[in-house]
Amino acid sequence: MRFKLKVFFALLLILINLGCERDEICLEEITPKLILRFYNENNPNELKRVQALIVNIEGIEGDYEDESLTVLTDSIAVPLRVTENSTKIILNLSGDTEDEDNLDTLSVTYSQEDIFISRACGYKTIYNEAQATLIDDPDNWIKGIEIKNEPLQIIDETKAHVKIYH
Repeated sequence: MRFKLKVFFALLLILINLGCERDEICLEEITPKLILRFYNENNPNELKRVQALIVNIEGIEGDYEDESLTVLTDSIAVPLRVTENSTKIILNLSGDTEDEDNLDTLSVTYSQEDIFISRACGYKTIYNEAQATLIDDPDNWIKGIEIKNEPLQIIDETKAHVKIYH
């Protein structure tokens, strides 16, 4: 009787282990964000921090908040819209009052390509043929922009994609 009980539990343990699936964890990169880096307009090789920057993405309610966006920063990572082929990023250099806000708009157009990564990760979107333009207004605090590599491909977040001079 003991032998049959041991065999039964051994078979039960084997069946339980065979019924389990391996957990899949997504270790791949996700859809990349657009990396904006801020530079001194008078010395184009020198990074220049931006103070009190508020970022909005047109069509999305509220301010875009990210751990990289602090009170004083020289670069930010902004998500692009995957439901459309363009994103307007509103960069607000805010003052102490609402009257002192200075809004500049960066328009980014691109084509999208969805790539299947794995069952755990699903798809990620990469952006091809991206173009960034600064919408001119009478009071731009951004003096110019430069795309790092043309044609711009946004496939990862390892380096800056657009230089902003102010």
